[in-house]
Amino acid sequence: MTVYYLLLLLIVGLGLWTGRDGQGRAKRALYVGIVTLALIAVASLRYGIGFDYPNYIKYLFPQIRALPWGELLSSPAEPGFTILTKALMAISDTPFFLYTVYAVLTIGIVGYVVYRHSALPWLSMFCFVTLQYFASSMNLMRQTLAAAICLLAIPYLQKRRPLPYFLIVLLAASFHKTALILVAVYFLTLLPLNRYTAAAYAGGGLLIFLFSDFLMELALRFTNKTYTAGTVFYEGSSFSYIVILILLAAGVLLAGKRLLIKDERNVVYLDYMIYGIFFSALIVRHSIVERFALYFMMALILTVPMMVLSLRPDESAPVKSDGKFRSDKAKAAYERGQRREQRQVYYSVLAGVCVLCFVHFLLAANYKFHNTYPYYSIFSDEARSGQEIVYIPYGSDEPFQGLYVED
Repeated sequence: MTVYYLLLLLIVGLGLWTGRDGQGRAKRALYVGIVTLALIAVASLRYGIGFDYPNYIKYLFPQIRALPWGELLSSPAEPGFTILTKALMAISDTPFFLYTVYAVLTIGIVGYVVYRHSALPWLSMFCFVTLQYFASSMNLMRQTLAAAICLLAIPYLQKRRPLPYFLIVLLAASFHKTALILVAVYFLTLLPLNRYTAAAYAGGGLLIFLFSDFLMELALRFTNKTYTAGTVFYEGSSFSYIVILILLAAGVLLAGKRLLIKDERNVVYLDYMIYGIFFSALIVRHSIVERFALYFMMALILTVPMMVLSLRPDESAPVKSDGKFRSDKAKAAYERGQRREQRQVYYSVLAGVCVLCFVHFLLAANYKFHNTYPYYSIFSDEARSGQEIVYIPYGSDEPFQGLYVED
């Protein structure tokens, strides 16, 4: 756990140096660059952690290695991942090299998005680690890369530029096909966000939640049979897995009016929070639904800082008042009191958000979300001895069997 605590210390400590908003371009770039490199280093040097870590080494990488170039489309993985991995193997087929390249791609994209679009870069990076998207990148490697790529599509969705949006989504789908859900999202976000659509979302979401077993059985007739009833993927996850994520997304929605005043195109982020809450709630019924929730909830690394910053008082703006004052001194005292109250709200919300994120991080470490806790590196005794890291799910006596099994 020491490695993760040091990462968080770097993220927050260096963030204090960049200032409260990190808006200076040089400091902003330096901060994001240093933190991104630190995250890449930790992800690259890992050993045996992440549910899928051994599955890639034992099954997927060897399958891709054995396939001739003309037969790559027969790979069990998506074509983009297969072709890129095959090309990388011409340089080196060692797991360390392959995992390093994918860490650079995934975390590098996240760093770029944070640099370009985050209201508070340090808080974005803090959310990325504590809300488990960094852990996800070390477990659900293909899908987290796809989700990171999809973050690049959000500005085009805001600007209603369908061609670059769909091209980015298709690129993401070439690494994990679940990204295709964002094709439908383009058309859903055309609907105005008002009480009628909110009621429709709530009603439809409730019906899907109530009949999720039937819908899952129907979907499984046409998809991966690995996720059938009785498997860990079909069963629901603990409520602790999603409660804080839902609370944070709900907080963003509560700040919706402020976000829309700043930029009406932020309605896309509000839509993402609604979809994220819906899919996250379904995780307690079927954990595999996390595959879809990730595309929306990963936007929390942008929306949470946006929500927090919307509460920071503008020291240059006049304080609104309906009353008349006996003197300029009384008016100045009133304005100081109002600004003090506004600052208290801002810092209280900022502290509350940080506490919630850290509590989620502690829950993840306790329940071993993504099997990335504790951290093992390639320099550990386990790595030197070739010992396989066996994950035993919380509350179980049986080791996790993984997604891929030998024929």
